[in-house]
Amino acid sequence: MKAKLSLPVVSAIIERVKEGKKQILVQTRWKPERDPLYSGTLELAAGCVEEYEDIYEALKREVFEETGLTVKRFVSDSRTKTYVTDKDDESFGFIPFCCYQQMRQGYPWVGFAFLCEVEEGEPNPGQDEVKDVRWIDTDELKKIFTDTPEKIFTLQLGILDYYFRNRS
Repeated sequence: MKAKLSLPVVSAIIERVKEGKKQILVQTRWKPERDPLYSGTLELAAGCVEEYEDIYEALKREVFEETGLTVKRFVSDSRTKTYVTDKDDESFGFIPFCCYQQMRQGYPWVGFAFLCEVEEGEPNPGQDEVKDVRWIDTDELKKIFTDTPEKIFTLQLGILDYYFRNRS
């Protein structure tokens, strides 16, 4: 029997403070033909890590593709140096903000969420897979998360749970 592999993904919790309130960048997932089950739900900027792609570069790429914004720093960036051996391979270790996994339905994703800050500017969705990219006060997002979690992309509920318990 052929094993089904998990798909590595990254998610960005992009924070800013505006007029004394902490905000997070969210967007509406929009893939009605490819992913009708989750289209229309709120999500964080996220996407798949390509083969041998540096996880930090993958996150920067996904954030730019989906929001038009450039990641300027990773909050609590913790990674080792990159090790290259005489076998012409390389690896490094890292600690994300949190890890998450899709347990059934959807795709077999295993992911890594990072806290990020982006350069100044307003978001501009660059793909047809997302729309309505916007900043939302963390209090408002927490209310949606608590009262109507079905409005949020299921894969990212664990990320938000962890965020609200440890960051807000």
